[in-house]
Order: sequence, then C-alpha cells, then structure tokens
Amino acid sequence: MVRNRRESGVALIFALVALAIVAYMVVVVSASMQPRITSHSHLERTVRLTALVDAAMATTLAELAVDRFDTGFEERELGEGIMTSTVTQVGLYEVEVVAQGIARGWRATVVARVDTENGPRVMRWHRYQSPE
Repeated sequence: MVRNRRESGVALIFALVALAIVAYMVVVVSASMQPRITSHSHLERTVRLTALVDAAMATTLAELAVDRFDTGFEERELGEGIMTSTVTQVGLYEVEVVAQGIARGWRATVVARVDTENGPRVMRWHRYQSPE
C-alpha cells in the first residue's frame, strides 16, 4: 500500500482540532457549573447555621419556660457546629435572648425580645449571618 505524502498529516490535524474542541467544551461546561457550586455551598452554609441558631433559640425558650430567670447556656457542640445563648433581663417580664450558631467560620445570630409573664412568648426578633 502506498500513501500519498500530502494526506499523511491530515488525520493528526483533525485529531488535534477535535481535541481542541473537546477541551473548549469542557472549559465552557465547568465555567457554567462554578456559580451553581458556589450557590450550593452558600445555601448549605445558610441551612446549617439556621438549624444551629434555631436549636439554640428553642433550647433557651424551653429553659425560660421552666425558669423565667434563666441566663442562657454556654457553648454546646451540635453536629459540626456550636450553639450558645445569653439571656438579659430588660424589664420586669421582658428579656432579650441572643442565640448564636457557629459553623465553618461563619456565625448566625438571633436577637429576640421575649415576654416571660405567661410563659416565654417571642415578641420580636432579628436574624443575621456573618463571617467570624
């Protein structure tokens, strides 16, 4: 079999062009997936911190239901995070609860005003999240 010298490199050129096209498509797909990965990790962090701070608030409200002069609790580990709360008396039957959830270098905080006259009743609250 005799090959034509002009056609001997054509297959290599086609293979290189096909490889370049495939590499370009991989770059395009990975670039389009990066924002989704970032938003997924942000969502996961928010859900984790919300669960921690909600658990801290629920624990504090339960302790206030038993003893209206409770002062909160020290840091407790829960899953992969830490929760804590402090209770400050601001009126005869009103306290301010600061509950925090801490995980992976971020902190979620809920500051709530609670009426303790007829059992703990949350009157208003504010939640925020920030890096530590």
